[in-house]
Amino acid sequence: MNEKNNKESFAADGKKGGAELKAMIKQYVCEALEDMKQSFGREIETRIAAEREDAAKMATMSSEERARAEIEKSRKAFESERAEYVSEKAEFEAAKELTAQNLPVTFARFVADGDKDVMLENISAFKTEYLKAIEAGLTDRLKGRLPRVSKEKEQPFDPFLNGLGF
Repeated sequence: MNEKNNKESFAADGKKGGAELKAMIKQYVCEALEDMKQSFGREIETRIAAEREDAAKMATMSSEERARAEIEKSRKAFESERAEYVSEKAEFEAAKELTAQNLPVTFARFVADGDKDVMLENISAFKTEYLKAIEAGLTDRLKGRLPRVSKEKEQPFDPFLNGLGF
């Protein structure tokens, strides 16, 4: 009977703890969502303000100036997209070269360069340093005490060896 009461009280405590845990999780999630809403709200407000300023500038410009500004804006957008594409392509090429040399691909971002010759130089420099670091790590891990050597002299008579004919 006493054991049954203990199990029931434990189950009640477990449910109580579960409810408290759910409440805490709900509170943390609500706080995180509120923080995200505020950060997105600030971001949207800054974007809207920038767009309004651009629209105000465009309204005061003549048609030729407006056309130049639009061309300049589209050129900047194109250049940023192109730079992103070139960096992604360089990273991909670096990953291919690292794979060919049996090096970790995770370092592709660090050795990538738009110029293939510079990228190969970066990879060769990385490879030498990487292999040195591996070697240093291995020697450090393999360090240990030398085996103890007995300082006693060999006994000339060994009955076991004599029994074997040595």
